Amino acid sequence: MFTVGAPSLTPQELRILAEIEQGVNDEAFARRLRTMRVSSRPATWARRARRRALVLWVALGAVVTLTLLGLDIVLRQSYLTWAIAGVWLLTVAGLVGLVVRACRRWEAAERAGRRTPWPMDPTQV
Repeated sequence: MFTVGAPSLTPQELRILAEIEQGVNDEAFARRLRTMRVSSRPATWARRARRRALVLWVALGAVVTLTLLGLDIVLRQSYLTWAIAGVWLLTVAGLVGLVVRACRRWEAAERAGRRTPWPMDPTQV
């Protein structure tokens, strides 16, 4: 069998390649072998660091908002009210980002056939 631009493999090489692919237990690696796509995602530790950074940002924003709210109740200064509004908006924006990210992960898990915390399709409830 001859294909343009690709070297042909002997039947023995094809058999060895099939045996190697059957022995692979890593699903992500096996999927990459099947599709032959180069992953454009950064390293796992970098993704986790970004995910944790957003979670920490939202938690810190909530603490700062509540602290400013307490100070505003005691001191009754208009600049504290504006500071609360600004920090609260940034915190809500981060929270929306976390929700969007979680929904995308759950949809990807459903597409891959993995178990999700709850079904995304309302008809499955």
